[in-house]
Amino acid sequence: MITSEQIKEGIRKQKLELPRLQQLFDYYIGKHKILSRKLLDPDKPNNKVVTLYPKKIINTMLGYFASIPLSYVSKSGNESFVNDLKLINYINNEEDTNAEIIKTFSIYGKCYELYYIDENGQIRFNYYSPIDMYVEKDSRNNILFGLRHWEETISDDKAIKVEVYDSQGIYHYISTDKGVTFVPDTSEEDKEHYFGEVPIGIYLNNEEEQGDFEEIITQVDALNVLLSDSINSNESWVNAYLVLAGLNGTTKEDIMKLKQDGVLLVEDANQAKFLTKDANAEFQNNLFETLDHLIHEQSDTPRLTSSKFSSNLSGQALKFHLFGLETKSSMKERKMEKALRKRIKMIVTMLNKQGKSYEASDLSFKFSRDIPADEASITDQIAKLVNIVPLETLLSWHPKIQEPSLEIKKLNTASDSSNLDADLVTRNQQTLGVPNGQPQ
Repeated sequence: MITSEQIKEGIRKQKLELPRLQQLFDYYIGKHKILSRKLLDPDKPNNKVVTLYPKKIINTMLGYFASIPLSYVSKSGNESFVNDLKLINYINNEEDTNAEIIKTFSIYGKCYELYYIDENGQIRFNYYSPIDMYVEKDSRNNILFGLRHWEETISDDKAIKVEVYDSQGIYHYISTDKGVTFVPDTSEEDKEHYFGEVPIGIYLNNEEEQGDFEEIITQVDALNVLLSDSINSNESWVNAYLVLAGLNGTTKEDIMKLKQDGVLLVEDANQAKFLTKDANAEFQNNLFETLDHLIHEQSDTPRLTSSKFSSNLSGQALKFHLFGLETKSSMKERKMEKALRKRIKMIVTMLNKQGKSYEASDLSFKFSRDIPADEASITDQIAKLVNIVPLETLLSWHPKIQEPSLEIKKLNTASDSSNLDADLVTRNQQTLGVPNGQPQ
């Protein structure tokens, strides 16, 4: 059982990290430092331009890495295992959940996933950001417990409620003295979860637990200031003072007539000009380009509107320009697969308690990138290697084929159809490596 002191310490540690986590969330949704800028002279223009680089960095990565759903393959060909998993994934909206998990750990550096059994006996999993959940680990990174806490109003008094998860069960605590002490909450039912370990998975963005744009926040701030001050300078020019040198006899009526007519007649000895500050447009443009380049380069985010991404790029050239994004995605893939293995392990644990006999290690994951592919070239390569490389392996190379075994089954079914053209039957049989006239 978790003690009151452990709960207090867990909440304290989580609160220490909240300012950083909140800043990352704010920058993702566009609440940047520039919005709170105040000038000493309140009469001066104070425009506040926000550049949405953090959201662009996350969305570009999501589109490339997470837009194509994961596919699952049983190494032993256990279709029953795959079908049971598909049903559980459907109940849990697995495709959307995975995308949100990737977005969450890309923003904060980490994300948590809780496994539980719902009131209908279904296996469920749900994700939480580090703002919403705290996880305590030992020196070997083994999870000791996790907790969520929130405030509720009970009989006009505020109370802190806590839900705790350890290796045995799910427990509920409450504090009515502002977190000084936590006691068991008798209004909630504690229960055993039967997973055999703490039912929480951890998705890491990297070992440092840093978000994708965390290191370039200062560059984003600099770019916000540069653009805001450029607009301020332009607005100051519009509102510039008119200097009438040697025209001391100018009256208020003369100035009003000047504004209306837009014409000023002065003698040769006198001058009329606006009082403005010279702006070095070339320097500002160069500075903007430098900051923009730094942000894209240091975040491994390609500038897709660049001339480098022309429509006639070869597949190899495209891969070269996406090298940084691919490297980052590969790191995410390795970290995510580690957490997904725990998800499968938790699911298998519960399925086996229901009478199944599955092995979590039997399942493999396939990640696919959303990148334009030369499908004609890939198809040609597949055709050349028929009867040399296993068909299921060949079909897995094609970007539009997510489940090769299912496609092979369709091909077999089509070959057995009595209405199918004889030539097509022969070609299918040759592709499958079946001699003419031999049953499938």
